[in-house]
Amino acid sequence: MSPGGAADDARAAAYPVKDRMLTQVDKQILKSWRQYAIEPRIAKFTGRVMRNTGPRIAVVGNCQSFGVAYAMKVLDPSATVDHFSMIARARSSIGLFVKTLETYDYVFSHDFLDGHVRGGGSEELCKRLPKTMIFPAVTFAAFHPDLVYIHDLSRTHGFVCGPIGPYHSAICLFAYRKGLSVEMANALFNENVYDALGYLDMWNDASRELLDTTRDRFDIDLSNELMNWSRRGVFMYSTVHPMSFVLFDLSKKLFEKIELKPRTVNFNHYDIHDLARSEIFPIYPPIAKRYGGQGGYMFKLQNHHLAITVGDFLTLPQYIASCYKIYGKYDPAKLSNPRVDAWLADEATSGLLMRLARENFAAGLTPTL
Repeated sequence: MSPGGAADDARAAAYPVKDRMLTQVDKQILKSWRQYAIEPRIAKFTGRVMRNTGPRIAVVGNCQSFGVAYAMKVLDPSATVDHFSMIARARSSIGLFVKTLETYDYVFSHDFLDGHVRGGGSEELCKRLPKTMIFPAVTFAAFHPDLVYIHDLSRTHGFVCGPIGPYHSAICLFAYRKGLSVEMANALFNENVYDALGYLDMWNDASRELLDTTRDRFDIDLSNELMNWSRRGVFMYSTVHPMSFVLFDLSKKLFEKIELKPRTVNFNHYDIHDLARSEIFPIYPPIAKRYGGQGGYMFKLQNHHLAITVGDFLTLPQYIASCYKIYGKYDPAKLSNPRVDAWLADEATSGLLMRLARENFAAGLTPTL
C-alpha cells in the first residue's frame, strides 16, 4: 500500500471532523504523513536542509510513552521521534494506524487494549506489523503501597474517579465502608497501621515484580538501573508514574536492543518532568523514613495547563473528606476493591484496624501534613 494512499485515507477520515474532536493519535497520524511525504519534497524544492536525518522512531503507549519518546530524542537528536498516545479513543482505524507506522524504521509500543484505535489493540498491531517491539511500563508499589483503584463494574475498563483521579487510598476506602467518621479515618494514617498492613515491607516484592516482569517477558534487565534509581531516593510519583530519569534509562535499554548507539548526555540538563503534571500520590512519612526520604500527606491534583494555573493540592483531612463526598454518590456495592474487600471480610484484620483507629484518635494522632 503506497504512502500516498494512506495519506488520502487520513485526510478523508479527518476532514469532515472538527479538529477539537480528533485525539492526539489522529493528529499525530496527520502530522506523520506531512513529515514523511510532504516536507521532504518541499525541502527539495526550496533547498532547505532537513534537520532530522536519522532514523524514524514511533513510540506508542500510555502515559509513560511521552517520557520514553522524549528521552529517545535526547539520545539521538538527529532522529525523528513521534509519540502516539493510547489514552483517548481515536477515530482512526487500526489499518490506517499500521500504514502510518510502516513508514518508521522502529516502532515501540506498550500493550494497549482494543478500542483506542478502531479495530484492534497492540496484539493486532504486532500481527500486522511484526517489527513492532512491545516494551514495558514501569510500575513500582513500595513507595505508595496504599494506592489502589476502584473498578466501575458498569463500564468496560472503567474506574471510579476520586479527588485525584483514579488513585484511591485503601485505608480511606476501608474507613468509609466501615462507617468511620472523617476524623476517625484520619487516625488510621499512622505508622502502627502501616506496620500492621505490611506497608513498611514492600520493597523486596515490588523490586522482584518489576525485575522479573521486565526480564521474563521483555528480555530487559533493569537490576543495575533499579539500584541506581534507589540511590537517588524516591523515583515514582505513584505506582504507575515513574520520574523522567527512570524512563531515560529505559530508553537507553531499548536503544541497545535495536543496536542504536545512544549518545552520552547529561539528561539532567534536558529533563522534562512530564508526569509531574498529573496526579501525585504522597509518600507517607513512616514509609519515606524507611527508605531514607522525606514524606508527607500532600495530595496533588492533576494540572496539564501549567501556563494558565499553578494547580492545587489537598491535605490529608481534605483528601479524606473529598473521598467521602464522592463515595457518598455511589451505591456501596460499586465501591469494590479486592484488597479492601479482603480486609472487610477478615474479622481479625477489620477488628485490628478499628481498634487502632480508636486508639490513635484518642491519642490525638491525626496527621495533616
